[in-house]
Amino acid sequence: MTKAANRYGIQNEIKAADICQKFRALIPELFPKKQSPEENISPAYYKNSILVINVKTPAWAQEVIMRKEKIISEINRKAGKEIIKNLRAQLSSGRKSTFS
Repeated sequence: MTKAANRYGIQNEIKAADICQKFRALIPELFPKKQSPEENISPAYYKNSILVINVKTPAWAQEVIMRKEKIISEINRKAGKEIIKNLRAQLSSGRKSTFS
């Protein structure tokens, strides 16, 4: 699949999708005492070593940012290398506010 991805120039998109999936799978582990975190946070996109996470409220943005280092280290650990260097949370309600 790597050869095909390289041939069609979609290796970055595949890498981004994989990283977003890794984050999605980690949500229950990263927010164990929060009720339904999957309904309030989701990966938005990954680009230039930055993972952007959609959040429904400023309170959830704060939760994500408080766990920023843990999220980065856990995804990098699962990937077996440093793929994320920074993380941002943005409100998914259509506003363009970004928290980091």
